[in-house]
Amino acid sequence: MLELLYPFQTFRAWWYAASLRTQARFQRTLLGSSWLGISNLLSVLVLSFVYGVLLKVPDPKQYFLYIAVGLTVWQFISMIISTSPTLLRDHKDKLMNTPTHPIFYFLEEWAFQIQTFLQAWGIVILVLAIFVQPSLLWNGVLLAALPIINLFLFCIVVQIFFALVGLLFQDLYQVIPMLLQLTFLSSPVLFSKMNLGEHQWIANWNPLFLILAPVRQAAIDGHLALGQQLAILVGNLLACALLVLGLGRWRQWIVFNL
Repeated sequence: MLELLYPFQTFRAWWYAASLRTQARFQRTLLGSSWLGISNLLSVLVLSFVYGVLLKVPDPKQYFLYIAVGLTVWQFISMIISTSPTLLRDHKDKLMNTPTHPIFYFLEEWAFQIQTFLQAWGIVILVLAIFVQPSLLWNGVLLAALPIINLFLFCIVVQIFFALVGLLFQDLYQVIPMLLQLTFLSSPVLFSKMNLGEHQWIANWNPLFLILAPVRQAAIDGHLALGQQLAILVGNLLACALLVLGLGRWRQWIVFNL
């Protein structure tokens, strides 16, 4: 059971390793990591304008807010999933030559994506709170905190799952981008769930949308289903604990399949 403490004992190491990757990424730029939020805002502006015209939305500002929050969360989810299938193979030499627990490499990638998300999320929330909806600053920081924590925990569970499956089926790396694109186009990220009409069941059975929707509802509408989110939190923590224990016991199997 001491393995469960490993992520906490090594927190400074994997968080710092992720921070170095972020610093190296923007080492010689003038704005540094601020580009994460700026590029995200530019994408949101273009998409909200194009789809706002196509869908003839009655309230462009509210639609811009809807897309900004949804797209920021979606990009985090998609990046976690898209990098998962090759994650263990990318660290093949370290896994074969060092005794480091496999969860360390998942935590490093997870922390890197979290840092990217938080910087983009912070800029989006600040700008939208100033120009569109002031309550977003309170909602996006406090009310959305629990759904965002559940988002983070859900994503590391999914990350580990796809990484293990990717060891057995290397074609998964080619399949994932197609699945993500199809899921994105069929998910209420750029359009309202109501636009699906009688096909709303697609969203109700979409696990990626189900983890995205509470974040958007809390940030935009100030609606937080506290009991439901606490139940999800317990489930996520249990899944994470089981995976930490499992990865320690599956180390030889992982190395054998690399």
